[in-house]
Amino acid sequence: MGKKNITHKIVTILGMRLDEWQYKSCIAHCATGKDWATLYDIESAEQGKGHATKLLLEMKDYYEGKGLTFGGSVALNNRMQRIYQRCGVREFNG
Repeated sequence: MGKKNITHKIVTILGMRLDEWQYKSCIAHCATGKDWATLYDIESAEQGKGHATKLLLEMKDYYEGKGLTFGGSVALNNRMQRIYQRCGVREFNG
């Protein structure tokens, strides 16, 4: 990626091919299909510093720039829901 400190690579986890993104203390995994990209998980070792927010915004711009519908799996807590809302990330909740 062209953004400073943001990395993006393909990894295989439990037999699934996923996009792995990293920014500072934050790491996220995203699955992609023909016309979609879904955030599976995101974790920040240093919560409250904006690392997850910056990473989600970059991911959203990247995937939507490729014409994909970007969203996240069900938020597991209120903090994640607020980050989705702040970043304009659609929550796929069924």
